[in-house]
Amino acid sequence: MVKSRLAVGATLGVVLVGSSTVAFGQSTSLNAGVADRDMRTGLSLEIVGQVQNSAPGVSPAASIQYGYVSYLRGLPIFTGQPSESTALLTFYTDTTTTQVINDGPMRVIDRKGTLTIYKDSAPNGNFADANTFRDGTPTLVASLQQQVILDTSTNAFTARNLNTVTSTRPFEGAAKLGEIGDQFTTVISGHLNTSGAPSAYMAGYTVP
Repeated sequence: MVKSRLAVGATLGVVLVGSSTVAFGQSTSLNAGVADRDMRTGLSLEIVGQVQNSAPGVSPAASIQYGYVSYLRGLPIFTGQPSESTALLTFYTDTTTTQVINDGPMRVIDRKGTLTIYKDSAPNGNFADANTFRDGTPTLVASLQQQVILDTSTNAFTARNLNTVTSTRPFEGAAKLGEIGDQFTTVISGHLNTSGAPSAYMAGYTVP
């Protein structure tokens, strides 16, 4: 939809789950056994998104990252062909920059903030409007620390989000994305956009 550090965004090849016309509400279509087991053994998901950074000179500098969950092992998470407009799980990350270190062409950006994953029973994600990725029901909230490593010569970056779950609720039967206090890492790759909005494109995956 994320113990975590996120970054300015980019495109990255990720495996998308197969298309499905089954919604979360139709529990008989879900592989509940697989889903419950996955939730216990570690959150495993992939994300696709974009980034919007505050204008230069704004203090404190801020960055939001938003998009959708493109893969969640064991569950159908799209109402049609995989895309932002059919995604049943979306995410919105709100961060503030705490430190910037330059080392030759490399720039290291540290941020802190909050990640929220939403269940959207009526998918309407639209990258032209970041708010469409946070109009569902929160199913997981996590505090995060984020480190971005940007190569200013190519505008490519990697990032790591260290997430700690602060709130969670079931999104299908008894299945939840984690428990309060759980920690997980989000690994991000991305690329800055130099031609206007968004600030960057991004994609990545979580590891326990």
